[in-house]
Amino acid sequence: MKKETRGEATGRAGWAFWQLAPEDAWRRNLYVVMFGVFVSFTGFTFVMPFLPLYIKQLGITDPGDAALWSGFLFGISPLLSGLLAPLWSTLAERHGRKVMLQRSLAAFTVLIALMAFVTNIYQLLALRLAIGIFGGVAAMSVALASTIAPRQRVGEAVGLIQATQLASGIAAPFIGGVIVDAFGLKGSFFLASGLCVIAFLIITLAYREDREQGGAPATTAMATPAPKPRISFRELLHLPLFIGLAVAMFTIQFIDKSFGPLLPLYIGTLGAPEDRIGTITGVVMTLGAVTASFAAVWTGRLSTRLEPRPLLFGALLAGAIICVPIAFVSHWWQLMILRLLLGLFAGGALTLTYAIGGRDMPPGAKMGAFGTLAGLGQVGGATAPFVTGALSKWASLSAIFIVDAVLYALLFAWTWFMFNRGRAPKPALNEAFAPGDD
Repeated sequence: MKKETRGEATGRAGWAFWQLAPEDAWRRNLYVVMFGVFVSFTGFTFVMPFLPLYIKQLGITDPGDAALWSGFLFGISPLLSGLLAPLWSTLAERHGRKVMLQRSLAAFTVLIALMAFVTNIYQLLALRLAIGIFGGVAAMSVALASTIAPRQRVGEAVGLIQATQLASGIAAPFIGGVIVDAFGLKGSFFLASGLCVIAFLIITLAYREDREQGGAPATTAMATPAPKPRISFRELLHLPLFIGLAVAMFTIQFIDKSFGPLLPLYIGTLGAPEDRIGTITGVVMTLGAVTASFAAVWTGRLSTRLEPRPLLFGALLAGAIICVPIAFVSHWWQLMILRLLLGLFAGGALTLTYAIGGRDMPPGAKMGAFGTLAGLGQVGGATAPFVTGALSKWASLSAIFIVDAVLYALLFAWTWFMFNRGRAPKPALNEAFAPGDD
């Protein structure tokens, strides 16, 4: 009778503990990243909604100046983070993906804690700039998910990461408000920093990185595969679908982030009781986040069984159709219903874009490509509030919804052309890579 080796027993015990079959072992790292993302994003959400109040405490008492500073401080960090995402993705390929995520969380831990000690608005601006330069957890986590999962499961993995990011913002603002009322604004900074420490420890202790992912070699019974070749940013631009994916990512995130800045003002024009505008706004935003989170998970899983391109075309078409009546509603409850439908039917567009890239991107290009795409999405989201503000001032509060509908329609036409053209045989560049990374 063959004696069981210690390695075999340990492997079986690990499988039993995680309830994962060997072919699903990649999910363990995905769940670790999801847990870290949820904890850290909850911390961010404790702080960000109350930043305008902190700006007033720092001496910016004029409402117009406070609004201007708020918009700038909100937007500058994700804008810089998005622009620098390709750089951090390249460094992750060279030095390890785990260490880059640890670097981001460590930066957040220190910089958010320091925000509690600022004495003027310019010190706060310097810290927000530093967060944009050294942070990047959102883009890094999406890029990491795209490389953890097998090719056909990228949409599912990214959908779960996006759902985790959205879910962290559902209850956190309420809890953060209680903390601010009980302990003051500085208490929320310390709590957010503490949650980033927890996320750092989760990634450090539980995430397993093998040689192929750029880290230390994992101990396995089988030989570690050779690292996949890397490609430059210039080569990324020549991949069949990269430009199409980049435009889609920027536009979808722009549309998604264009609602928030004016939603309370728009609801105020739709017959909402003045003393209930905050509550109604919160309900509308929560319904949008919940349905978009559900759509991200659902479309991600659906993309593992069906071709994601037709699903994306349907989501973009639904977005164009639903945005038009939002601009012409006459009561707040109509807006609430349409926002729910928009999240449900169009909320999976971003996940499906990643799913298309996951199927068609060569393995060695994934980290750099998805890091860059996530960064472009952040840039799109960061520019949306500026455009929304300008349209609200010079046109009307509802103008942005017409613009969003037009953007959805144009993106539908663009992706139909680019992605169908991408079905043509791939150039020689792709032949340098392994046919799959399952």
